[in-house]
This record gives sequence, structure tokens and C-alpha cells, in this order.
Amino acid sequence: MLALDAASREEVQQTIIKATELGGSIYAEPQDHGWMYQHSFADPDGHQWEIVYMDATNIPN
Repeated sequence: MLALDAASREEVQQTIIKATELGGSIYAEPQDHGWMYQHSFADPDGHQWEIVYMDATNIPN
């Protein structure tokens, strides 16, 4: 599994859309933790990717 950081929730979604347009498949539903948003896809070779946006200013104490 590979994980990439995104600059925004929108960038996460744009990456997922692009990945599926290029032959990837979604293997897990998006997860919204409020301060962290992540989504996952597998590329055509089966490699799994996590795309994550974290807003450090909203991490719960």
C-alpha cells in the first residue's frame, strides 16, 4: 500500500476520479474523521493507494 498526502479534500476526490478514469478501482469507501479525510483506490496492477488530507489545526485533543 502507498499513501499520498493531498492539499485538500477536493484534491483527494479529484485524484480518485482521475484514478478510476485511468482504469483504477475503488476498494474502500471514503472515511471522514472531521480533521482527516481519506479515500482509496487500486491501480490496474493491483497496487493499493491511500489519498489523505489532514487538517492539523482541527486534530482533537
